[in-house]
Amino acid sequence: MYTISTEIEIKAKKEALWDCLSNFSAYPYWNPFIKKIWFKKLESGQPLRLLIQAPSSFPVLMTGKITTVSFPSLIRWECYLIHPFFLKGIHTLEWTEHRPLSVIFLHHETFDGFLLPILWKMMEKRVRKGFESMNHALKNKLESLS
Repeated sequence: MYTISTEIEIKAKKEALWDCLSNFSAYPYWNPFIKKIWFKKLESGQPLRLLIQAPSSFPVLMTGKITTVSFPSLIRWECYLIHPFFLKGIHTLEWTEHRPLSVIFLHHETFDGFLLPILWKMMEKRVRKGFESMNHALKNKLESLS
């Protein structure tokens, strides 16, 4: 297993992050990493598909399911490429109050699968940059509103 973890401080209320991150249909308008998410309901067990594009990479379509939804501070899903045996990730968006009107946004994913040892060297840097670009876009979006 391999993990990528990033974090950023955002000057916003926890509920503001919830409003933004739980609104999957708005991702194409602000999110440079997760280009689109198809889903029916934001609840555990629901299927989803994601179109992601890390910097200097081609778009990748992933299939999975939402595993955890906990208002106002956690959304997690499991997704895979082709089949979970080949490449699977558990993607977590989590945030905690740091100070009044400030949160720490934790963005991480744990990867597993048969192809991972082959792909990791190429993937790790690009996916980390994708997470960081999403984190900064979220910060810019929310801090520009306040």
